[in-house]
Amino acid sequence: MKQIDIIINKLGAIRDSKLKLKPLMLFSGESGLGKSYAAFLIHYLYFLLSDSNDRLKLFFSDHNYDFESIFDNVKSGSSILTIPKKDVFDWLNRDAISYIGYLIGNEDFMGDIEIKIPCDYDDFVFVYREDLGGLEGQEEMMYHVELSNFSYNILSSKFEKNSHPFVLLLKAELKDILFGDYKDMGSTYLLPPSRGALMEINERPSFVSGMYQEFFDFKNVLNVAIQRPEEVNPQILECCVSVNEGILNRVDGRIMYNTHGVVMPLTAAASSVKELAPLTLFLNRYSAKGVSFLFEEPEAHLHPNRQMKVADMISCMVNDGAHMQITTHSDYLIKRFNNLINLYLLRDVMDSEEYIAFLQKWNIKEMYLLNPQNVGAYIVQRDDSGTSHIVEQDVLVDKEISFDSFYAAIKNDMELTREIRNRLKE
Repeated sequence: MKQIDIIINKLGAIRDSKLKLKPLMLFSGESGLGKSYAAFLIHYLYFLLSDSNDRLKLFFSDHNYDFESIFDNVKSGSSILTIPKKDVFDWLNRDAISYIGYLIGNEDFMGDIEIKIPCDYDDFVFVYREDLGGLEGQEEMMYHVELSNFSYNILSSKFEKNSHPFVLLLKAELKDILFGDYKDMGSTYLLPPSRGALMEINERPSFVSGMYQEFFDFKNVLNVAIQRPEEVNPQILECCVSVNEGILNRVDGRIMYNTHGVVMPLTAAASSVKELAPLTLFLNRYSAKGVSFLFEEPEAHLHPNRQMKVADMISCMVNDGAHMQITTHSDYLIKRFNNLINLYLLRDVMDSEEYIAFLQKWNIKEMYLLNPQNVGAYIVQRDDSGTSHIVEQDVLVDKEISFDSFYAAIKNDMELTREIRNRLKE
């Protein structure tokens, strides 16, 4: 995965900040300063390039490409379309703002960002070729549109003169640049706040904010029949059972929760189970590899012990090939991530047998350990002017994710407690 820098000049309250794309991205800080907007910005990249939507088609419609004339005037072996990379990247920067406005239900949302994609050429050059293919004596004309190492091939009888091949090729090229493999990160899902209350609603309400529209799209994925079951990582399944203290499954159209031999509908389960249900139901059916999740406040309604188990599950997912964007107010969650990071580093300084025994003592599996190189941690801090800025935490150097934003609140509250007690003694 190459380094992708995202420059934020203005995004909600955020000013003059910078993000680096990582498999696991954590955003903490006070409410109302824009950490969700920062997470939405990262989610946009995954959404744009996912296999489940054709948002990239908007680039071609916005630029008014006439594909009838483009195909009518082309010769085999020649360039059919050349798109300056500046046009693509400028459009990405504008479209990201439009997309965030859609997520939050604010069509007038404004921002100024730059996604710096490391592309070492100036233009996306599409080449057209045609040849014969098929059984001998029954050949048909084959059309090919190519971009870099990717080719879109189709029979002439089924070919339509539109943006479709260019959308697929450009998406494959961008995914290859960002992730190193055009087949990677094929799906992305958004788990918004208050998701637990929506799990038992079958009919889609009319939402103002797009984030809940996306969540209901995700619910459809949970309900759809699977032609071929995917191979699910058994350690992730163990995490799901552990964090829920039970098993979720669908019976006759309803989500049922089985805990310690007692079966009940999800509506009767604890809030912690409901909040995690969308993710754990997904992980029961699908592989986490190549999937991105924006997970808002995973600690919602969870006891500290379960928060630590959620951190284990998230780390396990990242190690299995998932990407995660997390917003959080939980020092328990961050402390657990810190322990998993330091346990990863401890592996290189301890005797292997002693190390294994140490993990077993604390009931921690190696699959939970977190490589700090895969972690991007950011604190959103308030400025005197009322705006905010994002501070990147150097996880590699510090060997931990700082939780300074929590320390200040805890210190202030402890000082108040001390003074109250002193006055009570007077």
